[in-house]
Amino acid sequence: MDMPISSMMAKETKTVAMDDTISHVEEVLHTNNLSALPVIGRAEDVVFGIISTRDLMRFHVEKRDPTVVRAWEICSYKPVEVGPDVSINQVARLMVTKGIHHVLITENKEILGIVSALDFVKKFIQDDV
Repeated sequence: MDMPISSMMAKETKTVAMDDTISHVEEVLHTNNLSALPVIGRAEDVVFGIISTRDLMRFHVEKRDPTVVRAWEICSYKPVEVGPDVSINQVARLMVTKGIHHVLITENKEILGIVSALDFVKKFIQDDV
């Protein structure tokens, strides 16, 4: 698996703004069957953070109001970003080392895609068949 990570990333990446409500974030996740979304900062195209279904589970345990709380308040700040030419092996090791489930693929501050731990499982199954 020495191929570039760009070969397995989800290329059509949805995003949310840092001031979007949690209700809106959940709608985008549900509508697009996603497990995480990059959170974009006020400065155009600057990645502020990433919000995942795990973040949302913690949020709901706290019984906070999803129509009032904003994405920036519960997202993970400064998500891990790698370039499109980084190898699949390097990204896998990075995810395990840092204990993360999502990595953003970026180039010149532009989001090209996202890779999740589930993408690695799918790749493993596909290569095994």
